[in-house]
Amino acid sequence: MSVWYPAAPTTSPVLTYRDYVLVAARERTLAPLGADGEKQALENYRGFLGRNGVPAAGIDDWLATPMLARAEAPSAPGRFPIVLVGQGMGGAVQDQAALGEFLASHGHVVATTPSPVRLGAKMESEADVPAFADEQARDLEVALAILTPRAVADASRTAVIGYSFGARPALLLAGRHPAWRALVSLDGGIGSAEAKGWLAPRALDRGALQVPILHVYEEDDENARPDFDLLASLVHAPRTLARVSGLRHLDFITFGLASATLPSLGAADAHRLAALRAVFALTRGFLDAHLFGRPEAWTEATDARALAGLVRVTAFGSRPASAHGAYTRPPH
Repeated sequence: MSVWYPAAPTTSPVLTYRDYVLVAARERTLAPLGADGEKQALENYRGFLGRNGVPAAGIDDWLATPMLARAEAPSAPGRFPIVLVGQGMGGAVQDQAALGEFLASHGHVVATTPSPVRLGAKMESEADVPAFADEQARDLEVALAILTPRAVADASRTAVIGYSFGARPALLLAGRHPAWRALVSLDGGIGSAEAKGWLAPRALDRGALQVPILHVYEEDDENARPDFDLLASLVHAPRTLARVSGLRHLDFITFGLASATLPSLGAADAHRLAALRAVFALTRGFLDAHLFGRPEAWTEATDARALAGLVRVTAFGSRPASAHGAYTRPPH
């Protein structure tokens, strides 16, 4: 597991994206990688990105990019709410590093675990989705159990975020832990047409779920078609939809932010960058409203000027005021 937390001032060096890749390379061992292990891990990652069309020069620039976090920094005084992050299929710490750092810098303790795929699990068909989601949910519960005794963490204020497949275990956890404060789905599988029949009645009491849900989604990626039948069945959970324009499914991981800002990655895009900033702000506003009891945080995040026509926010089942406007209600 990996954890971001509010830190006290320190002189320890800032992490680079390369450091996160090397953390992910040690997911199955506590032993240090050594020089050869680090070299192999970076070569493997470069190869993966290259096969997916990322320019070689951009890969090197990205690996060297300074992030916000500092390794092993002393924690800031106080106790902070916990946010668990469910990774997408095959995802690792670097894939949600930007979001984890952002939320920690605003007073949250954020923890994530690798996708079970990275730990040896295999998904042969959609029939494996329920067991796979349950395994990932249990991994996140282990992370919570490790965090709970820590002085910096306040487990009485817990929320969960899920990106892509990770929203499925996030929903299972929300059902198992009714005292949790919020669930944020980032283009998540709970609002997807893919494997839409995955959730068996015994896995979740849909009528009992009351955890507030924010589902952020896009409609530009033909491989991530929205479907809200599952969300519609959660009749007692306050649900909010946020449709973001100009993003694709992979933009919701750290690569999206990097490719929108680094020209050497070949696709620097001010519109996409503004949309991602809006997604981060919405996520923070929703969490702050529920974890800190600050409804004004949600009001500020959904102000029409903050959304700048990039996001349409609607209470589930309501009609939006206009295609480019925003209709919001206070979080429950």
